[in-house]
Amino acid sequence: MQFVSCFKTLCSNKGLSTAFLILICTSVFLIVMVSWLSAKIGHIIHIDRNLSRLMNYNDSMSISLVHSYKDGLDDLVAERKKDSNRLSLNPCPETPPGLVGKLATNAPNITSSVTNDDSLKRVMYGGRYSPEDCIPRGSTAVIIPYRDREDHLNILTRHLHNILQRQQLNYQIFAIEMALPTQFNRGLLANIGFLFAKETGDFSCFVIHDVDAIMMNDKNLYRCGSQPRHLVTGSTKFRTGNNEYGLPYDSYMSGVIALTDSQYTKANGFSNVYFGWGGEDDDFNIRVQRANMKFERPEKEIGIYIAIPHETDSTNQKNPARFGILDVSAARQWIEGVNSFINNPLKIKYKRYAIEYRQYYTWLLIGVNEAAITKQYENFLGEPFAV
Repeated sequence: MQFVSCFKTLCSNKGLSTAFLILICTSVFLIVMVSWLSAKIGHIIHIDRNLSRLMNYNDSMSISLVHSYKDGLDDLVAERKKDSNRLSLNPCPETPPGLVGKLATNAPNITSSVTNDDSLKRVMYGGRYSPEDCIPRGSTAVIIPYRDREDHLNILTRHLHNILQRQQLNYQIFAIEMALPTQFNRGLLANIGFLFAKETGDFSCFVIHDVDAIMMNDKNLYRCGSQPRHLVTGSTKFRTGNNEYGLPYDSYMSGVIALTDSQYTKANGFSNVYFGWGGEDDDFNIRVQRANMKFERPEKEIGIYIAIPHETDSTNQKNPARFGILDVSAARQWIEGVNSFINNPLKIKYKRYAIEYRQYYTWLLIGVNEAAITKQYENFLGEPFAV
C-alpha cells in the first residue's frame, strides 16, 4: 500500500518534467510488479537441475525444483482434486488386488524393465503418489542414503514407483546425498532423511533403502507393523549351502528396513559415527534390541532382492575401526543418534546445500564435518579407533 501511495503522489507532481516522470513512474511500477510476482510464485523456482552442483557446494542454501511454474500449479490443482474425490472413497483393500508375486526381473534386464512403464506417468514431482480409487492404508516415506550412483538410483526409483503403486500406497521417495569430500555415512544420512521426511509430510512408515537393492516380489509390502521390519530374507549377493539366496548371518539387518516414527525414535535412530562402509546396520540392530523391540521379516520367498553389481566406492572404503566402535554401541545409544540433530548437548551440525523436487524423487544434498563429529564423540568410540 505504501508503494501505491508513493506512486500516485509522485506521478501527480507537476513540477517534474514529463520524461523524468515517465521514467520514475515506470521504475516504481516495475518494482511493485516484481514484489507482487515474487509473493505469488513463492518457493516454486525453475532452475537447471545441475545448478547446485556447479556452485561447488560453497554456500548453505536450499533450491526447490519443479519442471515449470505451470507444472507446479497443475500438480497442486491435481492434488486438491484427488483430496476432494477421496472423501467419497472406500479404504484400500488389506491385500492389494493388483499384485503379481514373483517378478520376471533379473540383473541383465533391470534397466529395460523399469524405464518404459505407465506408472511413471502418474508420479508427481518430488517422487510422490497416492492412489485415486481408494483411501490408502497409511503413508510411506522411502529414504535412500545415496552418493554417486545415479544409474542405480534411476533404476531403483522407477522400479519402486511401479511396485508401490500396485501396493496402493500413498508414498514419497527421498534420496539423501552426502557432499564430498566427506566419507559416506549411511546411518547419518538415514537420520537426516528421517527428519526431513517428517518435515515434508505426515508419514506413518519410514523405509530405509539401499540404492542397489531391487525387490523381486511385489507382495513384500512396504508397510510398517507392530515391530520394526527387515524386508530382506535373501539377496543375490549371498548364497546359502543349498545354493539359495540368503543372508550372511541371522542378525544381518541391512538392505531395506521399515519402521514407524515411534519405533525409529525409540531406538534413537542410527549411530552417526560410522564413516565409511560397515557397522551401522549391526549397531542399529543392537539399538532396536536394547529398546525392547525386535526385527520381523516377511516369508522367505517374498523378501528376495537383486543386488545391483557395482564397483568399490573410493569414498566408502571399509571402516577399519567399525568393530571397536560397535563394541561400545550400548554406551553411545542415548548419547548420539537421531536426537543428535534435535535436542542434544553434543548436537551435530550439518548444512543443507540443496533440495530439489525431481521428477521421480526428492533430492537433498547435505554436508557435515567428519573430523568435528569424531572429535565430539571420541570419548564414546572405543578402541581401536583411528581418526
